[in-house]
Amino acid sequence: MKGVAGFAVSFILLAFLIALVACEKNDDDDYSADFSFEYLDDNYVQFTNLSQGEYYWMMWDFANGVYDTTADKSKSLEIYFPEAGDFPVSLKVMNYSGSTQTATRTVSIATSNLLVSFTAVIDPDNPNYVTLTNTSQGSVDSFKWLYMTEVVEDQVEYLAYFPFAGDFEVELVVTKNGVDYSEKQIVTIAEDDPNYDPNLIWSEEFNYTGLPDAQKWNMETGAGGWGNNEFQYYTNSEANAMVENGVLTITAIEEEYNGSDYTSARITTQNKFDFKYGKIEARIKLPYGQGLWPAFWMLGANINTVSWPDCGEIDIMEMVGGDNGDNTCHCTIHWDNDGEHASYGKSHTLSSGIFADDFHIFTVEWDSQEVRGYVDGTQYYTADLTPAGLSEFHQNFFVILNLAVGGDWPGPPNASTTFPQTMQVDYVRVYQE
Repeated sequence: MKGVAGFAVSFILLAFLIALVACEKNDDDDYSADFSFEYLDDNYVQFTNLSQGEYYWMMWDFANGVYDTTADKSKSLEIYFPEAGDFPVSLKVMNYSGSTQTATRTVSIATSNLLVSFTAVIDPDNPNYVTLTNTSQGSVDSFKWLYMTEVVEDQVEYLAYFPFAGDFEVELVVTKNGVDYSEKQIVTIAEDDPNYDPNLIWSEEFNYTGLPDAQKWNMETGAGGWGNNEFQYYTNSEANAMVENGVLTITAIEEEYNGSDYTSARITTQNKFDFKYGKIEARIKLPYGQGLWPAFWMLGANINTVSWPDCGEIDIMEMVGGDNGDNTCHCTIHWDNDGEHASYGKSHTLSSGIFADDFHIFTVEWDSQEVRGYVDGTQYYTADLTPAGLSEFHQNFFVILNLAVGGDWPGPPNASTTFPQTMQVDYVRVYQE
């Protein structure tokens, strides 16, 4: 009897396990993936979940780079397809035991609403420069150029520089509704640039159109004298700072603006680029007239921590306009000397004409021993940095370009001063060995 009872128990247990497995199988099979779609127009399609049974998770793949994962069974999605083609859209659903079911439907888009394209034209006179022009059709949210290690955003026409011979991939990436679409081309550069300097670590050639490149420059705004009782209000307007035809033009305008009588611009590389030791130069055409104060200079990158003059200042070029100043520039360093402001500078005067007549190259060479200032390759300034009290000049500095009006040094404009006045910058370059 004991053997019969044991057999009965085993039979009942086996039947239970078979029923359990059958139940789980039925649970797995008791749901299905399904969806419908409706064309809203040529490029927008609405998708509706029609899946049945017990499931909790869904993943849409729209075959155009767009995905959506959700547990909301009633969620309806409106999806943009900018390009023509057949798209195998799929919906995968998962039940509580981890198994999945998938439904696939083909969405056919007949019209391309977005065409990504561009031209790349090599300059015959400067074969290491290539003009990239975005010729894409259709509206986009943003776009960017990718080549070598460069990323350039939202420049319809951009002059790209390739210093070496070879084949280089250029990619234009456009973004629409959070999705990236791209086009690639190979640009062939026939020869190395004989003027390429491998010690160039940073440059701004201003080969674009619009406001100064936000990836390189901050546009500081406001009035209040800027520490020197200046008269201008610095704005972020193209009227005061505009890049065009390979040149940045900073314009000082006589106009009432937020309580100030003048507007102008001041741009910096703070928190975007700074360096310690090297050669920095810019090719600039200066304004003229009483009360004008253009500057190309640097401040210590730790200014927000220690303030001025503890951060140090290197003035590569300042000009104080007027009858006795339009032909003279100044190179100066500023530092903290036991709690007091200290400075040392010298000036350089042109042999003829004024700095507004033409472009000139203003340069500083800076190392652990000294700062040396130049105009058009002629050295006129040297500052010894070896004394212990000059620690400010052995740290990173960032770059500033501005055009001030009035202030403690130049004094106010007078009746002889004409406006608008401009400071034109052809390039800024930084070298390190």
